[in-house]
Amino acid sequence: MKTVPALLLAACCTSAVACDRLDATQVLAAMADMGAAWSEQGGTVALELGPAWDGAADPQRLRLLGAFAASDACLAGQSRRISFHRRGQLVGLAAGGAVQLVGAGVRRAAVVACP
Repeated sequence: MKTVPALLLAACCTSAVACDRLDATQVLAAMADMGAAWSEQGGTVALELGPAWDGAADPQRLRLLGAFAASDACLAGQSRRISFHRRGQLVGLAAGGAVQLVGAGVRRAAVVACP
């Protein structure tokens, strides 16, 4: 079995077309274990992040959001618009295979795209 960091990295670097559905499911389970909860409506996803978000640096946060977005795309068969929240505040967005951190605490607009 892969570790959570390995699953997160693998998910971010896997396209929705050629993805491992088991790994994607395990990434979503790991996110839930970290206190994340999400809902879907009209083809968009809203994710409320758990307390693991608070102690993470921006590069780790980008990988976390990218892993969730890639896993969601794998299971949904296409990338979807995702809004990421912590304590009700918008902290990130994903759309079209790119993930971006947003908000007052972000030093720069960081964007990562998974191939």
